[in-house]
Amino acid sequence: MKSQLKKFLLSIIFFLAISNAAIPQLPDTLQQRFDSTRLADSIALIENRWGTTDNLLKQHKYINADSPPLSFGIKEKTKRGKEFLFYLLGFVVLLIAVFKAFYSQYFNNIFRVFFNTSLRQNQLTDLLLQAKLPSLIFNTFFVISAGLYTWLIFRYYKLLKEPDNYLYLLTAVLCIAGIYFGKYIALKIMGWISGMMTAADQYIFVIFLINKIIGIILIPFIILLAFAPAVWLTPVILISIILLGILFLLRYLRSYGLLQNQIKINAFHFLLYIIGMEVVPILLIYKVVRAYLL
Repeated sequence: MKSQLKKFLLSIIFFLAISNAAIPQLPDTLQQRFDSTRLADSIALIENRWGTTDNLLKQHKYINADSPPLSFGIKEKTKRGKEFLFYLLGFVVLLIAVFKAFYSQYFNNIFRVFFNTSLRQNQLTDLLLQAKLPSLIFNTFFVISAGLYTWLIFRYYKLLKEPDNYLYLLTAVLCIAGIYFGKYIALKIMGWISGMMTAADQYIFVIFLINKIIGIILIPFIILLAFAPAVWLTPVILISIILLGILFLLRYLRSYGLLQNQIKINAFHFLLYIIGMEVVPILLIYKVVRAYLL
């Protein structure tokens, strides 16, 4: 390797010499066509004038000829993009598009009932209550959408040990599904025990109606949280939280309006129920997840 480098350097010096570019003027004999004998004489003349090749290699600041050769290991860089998240969100958008195509009437009725201030004795409400399969499908979509949103929020605030581990996403979806399934069972049992199944069914209807709206509204926020620039994320999160707060507040106000007319519930007792059945279980689940999973 060193001998080849010497030959290469001598060749460069020789051609620079004959072109009068980088070194002092050589005798005119060097500018003629050289054969092998004259080439050797020229190299000897160059070495006598500027020193030996070894000296040139040692003194050159860009050629480290004396140090031992080093070997740098090459490691293939594994780049993790957002391909999985892109296809997942594409699937979610396709899912809601398919649901709307097959259950367009139910989809439209959800928003018509949502913006209707009176839910009592409403034909649209009765139609929604009778459509069991579309209701289950849109409730499932809410669970997926809310799980994605929760996972992205936790990921943004760096609350996850492994942000790219999609097991946390599955955990978020299952936790939200467990919360609302448990709430559904608890309300059914409470309605059966108290003999107020109608009031319990109406309260369940209001809860899951707002949930369906939330599942649809969260789609643009999820897309922004996944792919928007970092400077957008804080305003997006703030707007989404405000919107969710308004929807949850509307859910409790409508629920209280329905229950007050049927069971004459006090506002303070209803507030205690909200804290005991809505807020405390979520905080307990968050504490367990934070302790054992995050």
